[in-house]
This record gives sequence, C-alpha cells and structure tokens, in this order.
Amino acid sequence: MEKSITFKELSQRWLSVSSLGKTYTYQQNLQSYINHLNNGIGDCKVADVKPAHIDEIIRQLYIENPNTKKPTSKKVLKNIVDCATRIFDYAIENELIYKNPARNKKKVIPKNAPTKIVSAITPEQQQLVIDTEHRAKIAAVIMMFMGLRTGEVLALEWGDIDLVNYNLSVNKRTQRISSNKYIVTEGTKNGKCRYVSIPVNLGAWLKKQKDISNSYLVVPNRNGELQSPTQWRNLWNTYQNEINYSAYCKKCVNAGLIPANKHTPAGIPRVVNTFNAHQLRHTYATLLYISGVDVLTASELLGHSNIEITLKIYTHLDKQFRELNISKFDNYIQSDLDINNI
Repeated sequence: MEKSITFKELSQRWLSVSSLGKTYTYQQNLQSYINHLNNGIGDCKVADVKPAHIDEIIRQLYIENPNTKKPTSKKVLKNIVDCATRIFDYAIENELIYKNPARNKKKVIPKNAPTKIVSAITPEQQQLVIDTEHRAKIAAVIMMFMGLRTGEVLALEWGDIDLVNYNLSVNKRTQRISSNKYIVTEGTKNGKCRYVSIPVNLGAWLKKQKDISNSYLVVPNRNGELQSPTQWRNLWNTYQNEINYSAYCKKCVNAGLIPANKHTPAGIPRVVNTFNAHQLRHTYATLLYISGVDVLTASELLGHSNIEITLKIYTHLDKQFRELNISKFDNYIQSDLDINNI
C-alpha cells in the first residue's frame, strides 16, 4: 500500500475489508460516517492528517450536520470518531503511519451535543392509531401494544400468533440486503426469541384480521408477499396522511365545519404531528412503565440485549413523569389557591 494514499482511498479499502459478512445496513452506516470524514480530510494524504483535522470535523458537525441542517447528535459524533479511529488503526497495521490522529477524540466531543431521545406518541395520536382504518394499522397496533420492532413486524406470520393463549412469538426479523430488498432471517436483533402477551381486548380484533388476510404474513404487501423497503416506506407515509386526515375531520366536526375531501388539490392542513414506527415501540415501553411493569420484565418483553438499555428508558421516563407531576402541582397552586398575598 503506497504511502501517498489519500484518506478517501484508504477509507474505501478499509470499508471493503471491514464490511465483509456484515449486513447492508451496517455497511451503509459506515459509509455515512466515512462521507462525513471525507468532507474534511478526504483529499488529504493519510500521513498528513493531524489531530487538529479531526477536531475541526467534530466542531463543524457539532454546529451543523450538512444532511439534516441541525447539530449532530452525540451518538453520531462518537460513531464518526470510532470509525476514523478504526481506519487509522488499519493504516498503522499497514505501516502507513505510526500514530493514530483520531484516538481519544471522543474526549473532545462537546458535553452539550444533543442526545437523540425517542419520544412516545401522544394520547391523541394513540387514539388515532386505534380509530384510523388503513392497511398499516395492524402493524401500528402490534408495535404500540406489543412492542415489536419494524423488522419483527414485517417478518411476523399468523402462525406466530397464539389467539387461544394470547401470546405472540417473536422469532425472526427482516434484514436489508440491498437498497430495496428484505429477506427474513431467524432470530431477533439480539439473537434471542421472546414471547409477548397480547392484550385480551385485542385478541378478537386480531382474529378478524387473520380471517380476512390473504397471506401467511401479518403485514404483507398488496400481493401477500414480503414488503420491500420502498413498499413499506410508501405504506407508512400514506398511513401518516390518513392519520392526519382523521384528526382533521374530528377537528372540523368539533368546530361545526364540513371537512374537505382528502384528495383536494389544496391539500389537507397538517393538524397532528407525524410519528415513526420506532416511536410506537417506545410508546409500548412507556405504557409498561405507567402500568407498573418492573424493569426486568419490561426488558424481556422489549427484547433488549441487556437490562441497561431498559433502565436508561425507565430512568428517562421516571424523570419525565416526575417533572410532569411537579408541573401539575404548580398549576394547581396557581389556579386553585389564592397565594398572591401569602
């Protein structure tokens, strides 16, 4: 390997080696981190890259991510630094350099870099999930009340659902193998299978869905086959539009107005925020917390690889609901008690 090699050339060689046997999504994530690094040092010779170059990349991304136009989250910054560290370690192994300019750079990631927190959907949105009819509704209901991941829902078969004992076996998931193709693989994200209880009042509804289904899959495409990434994305987008239209119609009725046709050229105003599938899984975690399910049981139901992940969610929820309760207290003493002349 020539010593005049640029970082961009080296990173692609490293990627081809390190991504062998890895999933398509894993490879795409690494390429995304490399793209950020290339924006700053791609054309530099590997031997010329200094720690200050890495510092500047972190600083620029902290200020604004060129893709989102927002500050880069702490987790992504750490992943970018980790990727750079591994690439330069590869350069050291091949005797291109003798010191890694990215090592220990995680220490300089700003403490106030944003932490991405997935939020549960609101009670209004939860009711809209229940009330709005759409092909994606069954996926949304299963994610919100049984906590499955998107890949687990798309791979779910009716044979995995026991409507006699009200439980669901989560034993496989979809894996992306190209830009627009999923395959089904055995096991879940953490490699383990799990059983999730089905709320009793959802059992009858699921049975009706099974009776009218034309596929062995619970959430198939229109041909009864496994969804592709594009099909799933389009399905979810139309579902969000239908959710919004349901909310819009309710608001019109409450205001004594006649709702516009959903296909009106002027478009339907956005009256409720969109939400992604992962927020429904977080909603399930929140519902477990509110109903008093202990953290160990919640961890098993959610299929987390270790209890620390669940503890982190529960700790955040504990803080969130404690602040909410204090807010209720403040509102009470301000509105219901006369303390102005205390």
